[in-house]
Parts: sequence; C-alpha cells; structure tokens
Amino acid sequence: MRVMWLSMNSSMLHGDEAFGLTAPLERALTDHFADQMHLAVVFASEYEGQAKTVRGMATYYPVNADINQFAFNYQSWERTKAELLRVIEDFRPDIIQCFGSEWPYGAIAECVSIPVVIHMMGFLNAYYPALDMVKGYCAIPADSHSKVPEQRPEDVAAAFERWKMRANHYFMGRTEWDKNIVKYYSPGAMYFHVPEAIKPSIYRASGQWKYHYNGKLRLLTISSADDRKGNEIILRTAQMLKELLRIDFEWRVAGSRDFFPYFERRTGIRHQDVNIRLLGRIDTPRIIEELSSADFFIHPSIIDNSSNAICEAQLIGCPVIASNVGGTAQLVEDSVTGFLYPYNEPHTLAFLIGNLYREEGVLTRISQNEAETARRRHDPKLVAEAVLHTYASVIKDWESHPRVAPSTLDQEFPAAVAATAEAADGPRRFQPFALFVKGLRCLKDNGVRYTWRKAWDKLRH
Repeated sequence: MRVMWLSMNSSMLHGDEAFGLTAPLERALTDHFADQMHLAVVFASEYEGQAKTVRGMATYYPVNADINQFAFNYQSWERTKAELLRVIEDFRPDIIQCFGSEWPYGAIAECVSIPVVIHMMGFLNAYYPALDMVKGYCAIPADSHSKVPEQRPEDVAAAFERWKMRANHYFMGRTEWDKNIVKYYSPGAMYFHVPEAIKPSIYRASGQWKYHYNGKLRLLTISSADDRKGNEIILRTAQMLKELLRIDFEWRVAGSRDFFPYFERRTGIRHQDVNIRLLGRIDTPRIIEELSSADFFIHPSIIDNSSNAICEAQLIGCPVIASNVGGTAQLVEDSVTGFLYPYNEPHTLAFLIGNLYREEGVLTRISQNEAETARRRHDPKLVAEAVLHTYASVIKDWESHPRVAPSTLDQEFPAAVAATAEAADGPRRFQPFALFVKGLRCLKDNGVRYTWRKAWDKLRH
C-alpha cells in the first residue's frame, strides 16, 4: 500500500520525538507494519529546490508552501497545489491523508482521482467563535456607520474550511466532538475512529508519577499557550489561589511566552505577581520531568478536540484537571481519570485545586486509573492497526464507488476567494491586514525570515 501524508511538519525526518501527531504515528507504523506500506511525507517548507529524502519505508518531500490557517490566500494555494500534484505524480499513492481541516491541503481532493482522508485535528469554525466570545469581538463597532460586518481573514479561512469539509468524503478522528463535526459539516461522509499515537519516550514513561506533596503546591500547564489555551483563566485562578485560598504554590506554564502580555493587560494581573512561572517551550525529556514532579496538570483551554498534552499527562499519571470543552470529555472521565470543570469558571477551578491538593488517596487512585486507561488508548500497535484498517476501508469504498473530481467548485468557495483577494490586495477593506500582508511579502522578497505565528500575534495584539 502506498500512502501519502500531507502535513505541516516533517514527521520522523528528524527523529520520532518531533512535534506533532505524525512522528509518533510514523514510528508506530514503522515498528509494526513496515512491510505492508510505503509512506510519503509531504510537508511545508520555506525553502525552494529541496530534494526528497528516502529513508527506510518513508520518502520525505519538502514543498515550498506559503500557507497558513489564519488567512487563506488563493494565489498561495494555487502554487502549493501545483507542488502537491508534482509529488503525487512522482510517488503515485493509493491513498492520501491530510492532517487537519484547518490547513488548505484537504482541497486537493477536488484535483485528484485518488481517495483522500482528512485526519481531524482542530476546527476553525469552532475555534474562531470561541475566541471571539472570550476576547469580546464585535462584528460591527459601536462607532461604525456600516450595517455590514467587515469580513476578516478568519471568516475567509472558516469559509474555506467548510468548503473542504463538503469536498471530502472520508475522515478519521478520535472524539465525539470531531465525529459530530464531520456528521453535520460533511453529511454522508464516512468517519473512522483512530486513537492518537504518543511520543515513544513518553509512552515508555507511563505511570512514573507518584504522590509527593512537600508543602508547596506545584501546578503545571503545557500547551502552545496561545489565545485558545486559557491564559486569562490561569491568571485569574492563580490570583484566587494566592489571595483567597492563601495556598503556597507555583504554577509552571510551558509554551510560548508571546501571548501572556495581552491577557495581563486585559485582566490587570501580572504573572510574576501571582506565582506563575513562564517556562517557554520545553523538549520531551523536560516534559517527562515536569509531569513527574508536578502535583496537578491543569488544562484550562477554552476550546479543544483531543489535547495531546492531556494524553501525555495521563500516561505519566500526573492528576489532570481540565476544562470540559470539545472532545476533552472523551479523554477525562470526571473523578475517574481526572477532573473536569466549566472552562470559564476560575472560582470553580481554584476551589477544586484547594479541595484536592492534599488528598493522597484520591490522587493516587486517579493517577493509576488515568495511566492504565491511557496505556490502552495509545498502544502503538493498536493505533497502527486502526490506521491501516481505515486505509483499507477507504480504498475499498473508493473502488466500489469511485468519485470523479468536480471540474468546478461550489458557490461558497469562489466567494471566499474573492473576499481574500479584496482583503489582501484592496486596502478599501481591512486595511491593516492588507498592509501587513504586503510587509510580509517585502520581508520574504528581501530574504528576511520570519515566524508567522509571531507576526500574526503582533497584528492581532
């Protein structure tokens, strides 16, 4: 079987502990079913002219892809599509797997006569409204004379995602949340449940946590730390733990430091004043060390599907307290394999921490339950078997009911494209974004490298 992955990262090209879902999954397939498949990993790269790399059962194809999930650009997608069709012609896969509906790759289904399956990760059409509610976005400002909301890059990206959902017929996911997304955004599509593969070193460290309270409570949060990950809840909860509950604690937050200043200004709470320590991004050995030595793993995300960070904490056995959003309830059974609370209630979170942090018997039971459950859920061989079964089922269905790629797109996609062109090239609408895009193009044309996430954060904040 010849399988092609379309992803934003290079999977195992640089080792099996790389960031993302693909490297652990490739390791599981390599360890257990290398003789049954040949894999092509196609990943986004900023550099032109890079050659493919063949290693074992895998061929790695870097493609020069100037794409992002926040602001879809039709011209960039056309260039990326041409690159994808080139590597598809070179590798000739039996099936294509796209990681994430957020990224443009899923649109390739309209261009090929090969079955394409989208591996559900996040979902922009759920993420953006959640962010708007938390950050107080107003579609029509109070001082505006317009009765029509300005169309933002987020609106265009969400419209493109909806179109990709309808353009595809096969999906894989791991929660009731993403299963329902497929059910209602792609009616009639086939959905396959596939558990998530976890980094091998973390899987091997399963059950390492032991109760060890020494008088100072140690809380831990590991995430990208972006706007979706509950930074405001962390600040407000930490303030209550310090000033109301008067607990001696340290809250260690691993992830980007770039997003906290906005929420500090919003809340008037400085992280250093409420015992929060920003660790920055940490590697896998450090993740294991931090999870093993923390008293609780706190996941206060405002929206999520199946958090990789929760899965890792459960494997290590660090007691998890998580906001009950998205697909989290499929990972955390309240009071059995962790604890759930309403995402927007810092009081509830603070009280829960205060009530639990000296309960050795309860926390030991939770730790054992979640480690045992996570070991079964993320067993590499079982995950690899589920993936191969999905591939075989998709190919069989495709051969029974071949679907010819339409020659024209439906109505919503052209509207999204037109809106993108107007936003990017016509300063009449969303002028700051038009200038921002031109600035990034200028940087690229002059050979200056930049990180999109940081650049986008500067625009938004």
